[in-house]
Amino acid sequence: MEIRLLDPMTRRTTEWSGGKTTELFLFPENGSYTERRFQFRISSAVIQTPESTFTPLSGVTRFLTPLSDGFYLRRSGAWSYLARGQVLTFLGEEPIQSRGCGRDLNLMLKNVRGSMRIVFSGESAFTPHTFLFLYCPEETDVSGTVFPADSFLRLYPNGEKILSVSKPSVLFTIDL
Repeated sequence: MEIRLLDPMTRRTTEWSGGKTTELFLFPENGSYTERRFQFRISSAVIQTPESTFTPLSGVTRFLTPLSDGFYLRRSGAWSYLARGQVLTFLGEEPIQSRGCGRDLNLMLKNVRGSMRIVFSGESAFTPHTFLFLYCPEETDVSGTVFPADSFLRLYPNGEKILSVSKPSVLFTIDL
């Protein structure tokens, strides 16, 4: 398996109403999140205000997982707790409010299929996809190579279907 560490210096950080967001990957490369011209976007947000409202994104399927302790989210009028290690999937037009400060990881899909899931220590099988990415919150051995904390990797399986990680990491699969 070929594993490429994506250069952290290419990440773009912008402000939003609740804090800051850092774009890890946007496709197509000439797309624009601001203009809503993208097929998928992977980002990490720092929530700095005790209460915030998510940006409405009509036509976008969203995935969210806390990288910190977790958040309270209000959906359909009810509050629930999203803990670290859990992934929430929701439609971008759904009104969502959050309580709590911290950091999260996001996947946004527009007219493409994909998923975001936690991969735990040991081996995990996966099927071929157009794009495979792995985010490592902590220093992690990924299939025999150690990567530092906050590593964002692009995976090229080259026929291999097994991924091994030493610490919980976040796997993104996208099909155009």
